[in-house]
Amino acid sequence: MSGISSVSYPDYGWLFGTQNNKKTDSITQLWEGYKNYQSNAQSSISGLSEISNNLKSVWTSYNEAKYAFNTEFKENMSALKDSAKEVQKYSFSVAKQGAITKTETTDENGIVSIKTTYSKDLQQALDVVSEFVSNYNSSIKFFTDNASISKRVDNLRNSFSDTTYRAASYESIGLQVSSNGMLEINEEMLANAIVDNPDKVSSILGSDGLAGKALDHVSFAESQIESAFPTFREMFGNQFDVASFYTSKGYRDTINYVNLGNFVNMLY
Repeated sequence: MSGISSVSYPDYGWLFGTQNNKKTDSITQLWEGYKNYQSNAQSSISGLSEISNNLKSVWTSYNEAKYAFNTEFKENMSALKDSAKEVQKYSFSVAKQGAITKTETTDENGIVSIKTTYSKDLQQALDVVSEFVSNYNSSIKFFTDNASISKRVDNLRNSFSDTTYRAASYESIGLQVSSNGMLEINEEMLANAIVDNPDKVSSILGSDGLAGKALDHVSFAESQIESAFPTFREMFGNQFDVASFYTSKGYRDTINYVNLGNFVNMLY
């Protein structure tokens, strides 16, 4: 028809499989792109899940370590407190008669040895001191072994190791003091001190002596127990912040939006 211009329409035949499927490759590429988007999203979520699982694992390990530390902390303090109180109230007065008995024996090779035995009362006194010293040493060892955990634990180590300041006094009754504050009993010397001067032993070990100091240390330590072990953030610092960010819902949503945006961009 004359006077009417011809209108050219876009060719959409490729969408419906016409024109010998000239543009089916475009559909294939679009579909492959979508599958890539799905794969990227799944990969991102998988990576985040792995981070989340690792973070949970670290949390579990942290809580187990904290529980073990606090349990051993309390056990040491409880044992030391009980034995220190026992020393505080203990009367070191024992009967001198028969308190220490020495028996000389000679074996078949002519070698002479001397066996020392103690009376029941003296042996009990020695056992009380031995139990107290053992618990005191265990406490020092606990804080020394864990001193690197936090400044508070290191301060407690220093506090319990203050036996070095009165080393001469303790050594006068048979308690040898090492450089780290731990004690070692010279049993014979301590036994003689108890028999010969029980008041001196009570003064050095009792309420105004080592047992009293030990209870002061225990009281201070117990006030620190909830803060002695570092918090999760203190222990892992920035690594915790990063892991928390990557496992947060906001970041996961961002990953999905980015992947979706990439797919949408392929459409236009």
